[in-house]
Formats: sequence, C-alpha cells, structure tokens
Amino acid sequence: MDKVLDVKNLAVRFETEDGVVRAVNGLDLELGKGRSIGLVGETGAGKTTTALALLRLVPDPPGVVECEKLELDGKDILTMSAKELESVRGNDISMIFQDPMTALNPVFTVGEQIAESILLHENVTKVESMKRAMEMLELVGIPAERAYDYPHEFSGGMKQRVVIAIALACHPQLLIADEPTTALDVTIQAQVLDLMRRLREQYQTSLIMITHDLGIVAEVCDEVAVMYAGNIVEKGTLEDGFNHTKHPYTEGLFNSLPNINDRKAMLTPIKGLMPDPTHLPEGCPFEPRCPYAGEDCKQPQSVRSFNETHTVRCSAYDRPGFHIERKEID
Repeated sequence: MDKVLDVKNLAVRFETEDGVVRAVNGLDLELGKGRSIGLVGETGAGKTTTALALLRLVPDPPGVVECEKLELDGKDILTMSAKELESVRGNDISMIFQDPMTALNPVFTVGEQIAESILLHENVTKVESMKRAMEMLELVGIPAERAYDYPHEFSGGMKQRVVIAIALACHPQLLIADEPTTALDVTIQAQVLDLMRRLREQYQTSLIMITHDLGIVAEVCDEVAVMYAGNIVEKGTLEDGFNHTKHPYTEGLFNSLPNINDRKAMLTPIKGLMPDPTHLPEGCPFEPRCPYAGEDCKQPQSVRSFNETHTVRCSAYDRPGFHIERKEID
C-alpha cells in the first residue's frame, strides 16, 4: 500500500493539577493514498485529540505527545520545526473543524480567508490568489462574486462549504474532517457529504472522517476504525466492520441504532459510561461495560488479525464457542 499517513504507537496525555488525563493510548493508524477512513466512537473517545496530534496542534503544556512514528507521505512530522510545520499545514494536510459558525474570522471576507492559504503556500500574487479563491467558491457551489461577503452573510451550510474550500484550496494530500456536518440539517448534510466525495475524487485526496454517525461512514469512507478510551479497538474495510463485526463495543454501537424495518423495536443502548481517562482500567477499558467480559479481559489486550484488513483488540475470541450476534446492516 502506498501510504500517505503512517502512525505508530501514538499517545497523548494532559498533565494537569488534578491528575494525568490519558486521552490517546498507543494508537496505530495507516492510510493509503486516495483512501478514506472513518474514525468512530462516543464523545470522549479521543478522536479529535488524535486529529490535533497528527497536525501537532495539541497545546503544550498541558499536552504531551509521544509517538514512535508519525509520517505524512514519508515526511517525519515529529522532527519538523515550527516553520516546516507551517508549510505542511494547509498545504499537505488540512483540517475541517467541527463548528463552521466559529471556524471563520468575522472581520475578513470569505474570499480573503481562502486566498490567505493560497498566498501562504504558493508563489502567486494577491490578485491571482483572489482569483483562485473565487474559483474554489464556484467549485463548492457558491457564486464567485460572494468572495467579497463576510461570514455573517452566509447560512450554516454555506459557511461549511467555505471552510471546505479553504481546506482544499492547496489540494492537500490528507484532509481531516472533524464532524463536519454536526451543526447542519439533514438536507444540507447530504449536500456537503456529496460535495466532499466529489472533490476527493477530483483531487485524489485521502480523508480521515471523524464522526459518531455510522451512516456517514458508510456513505463516505472505504474503511472504518472504531475508537474507545483513546485506542482503536476494531479496524477494517466497511465490509469487515459493518457485516463481520468482531468487537463487543462495535456490536454495541450497531445495536443502539434504530431498526428501520421494525419501528416498534426497542433500542439497546450500551450500559454504563466511558471510563475516566485519569483512571483507566489496567486491562481492556471496555471490560466494565462488556456483556462478554471474563477474567482474561482484566489484562492488557493484544491486537488480533482476522484477515489482511481486519484487526480487533479483544481476547474474548480465545474462548471456545464465543460468537457476537447483532443486527444485520442492509
């Protein structure tokens, strides 16, 4: 696989007066060029912190990032100076932040904000950068003349399109989208996802989609990685993750979805809460909530491979007769 991203043993902790918060714990992640992966999990699983660590945007202090390997298209992000990172962010790797309402600067026109990224990373004049900015607006479905309007003159969906235009202005190799449709209604959400898919295909951009919505992953991504308590507990293709679920936590996520074929069916929520990141269990962090938990779950869990693409961090499969049953996905 031609890798655009290669991460080995990423750990992020926040050292505070109240204790050490272990937000990400030994995460491994690989992504091929032109591929897309959905990072799924409950609030507090460490998804956004992982994204910020990839961009080296975790505030220090209190944040401490440790990693054996963090490479973007063969470039070592860990050893880059501040100036080198400035040339990479927005150029080789871009991020769409969670809330489009606060992602834009209210005192600059949207055209200036798109052009700023182009001016910073490419050898062009201000006039040329503004022309490119207007072309990007057209590309995301906004009339070019609106480049001279301010963010407050746009709706939430249009602001999100502007943010996408900024992120893709320099044709990055990797795009990180942090729940880009959370603040949007269903109709606009579908339009934004379709836009992102078309632009990815046009520029062959790799994508990390951070979301808690499995439907978005099914629509946009090639692979899925399920996060829990700062680590990936299951990873594979959509076929692996959706139709051959192996981890009890992934099973719980699917079983908590409404059944469209039986509207009277009761939801089956996952019992309990995410563990306190300042006091994580020594063994599997999901063990206190897991219906299949055994004594072996109180020990650190190793990664099992079920095929070339499907890996799971769980020891329950070593027990005779163990089998996960859940709702099937149509």
